[in-house]
Amino acid sequence: MDITTQLRELLVPVFGLDSIDEVQPEFALVNDLGADSIDFVEIIYLIEKNFNVSLRTDEMLLGGVIISSDTLFEDGVLSAEGVEHLRSAFPGRADEFRANTTKVELFARLTVADLAQVIEYKQHEA
Repeated sequence: MDITTQLRELLVPVFGLDSIDEVQPEFALVNDLGADSIDFVEIIYLIEKNFNVSLRTDEMLLGGVIISSDTLFEDGVLSAEGVEHLRSAFPGRADEFRANTTKVELFARLTVADLAQVIEYKQHEA
């Protein structure tokens, strides 16, 4: 079973859903599934337990791209350089990245597929 499917299965009970079909890869954890800070604590725990990786919030935010937050953000908002880094890392979603986007706004767009990408990256990093 691939990482995305495993992650989707783990997220079903976190959100009180009935089926994996209700957790699609393109769904944003916050914007579509309604994740809050308590959900993220549980999600991180489940990922660390089931995938044997350690996650930091900034890694989730950056979708596993190895770029420091200092490079992406200036005064708490996405910089022009940050926009270019993210657009090259996620070409299929390039239109989502705009200068002056806050960290919170960017984090709210984190999808199930993005999180699966982070997990995959972390597994290969180890």
